[in-house]
Amino acid sequence: MTIHRMANGKLRQRITISLDKEVLRRLSSIALENDVSIARVIRHAVDNLLRGWREDSQEQLFLPLAKKKGGR
Repeated sequence: MTIHRMANGKLRQRITISLDKEVLRRLSSIALENDVSIARVIRHAVDNLLRGWREDSQEQLFLPLAKKKGGR
């Protein structure tokens, strides 16, 4: 991961994610329609998730993550 200092002085850490073609197509479409980057669309989605998430909550986030053969 790489850390970048933004023009406003905030630090951002760069990450890499893998997305399937359909997800990337949809994100690209949203970004294009709103004249923003795909990264901005993803940051917006993450911000919305975190805004609704309480760290002290006993609620479990539903993530349908089935393990694939071979480990991950």
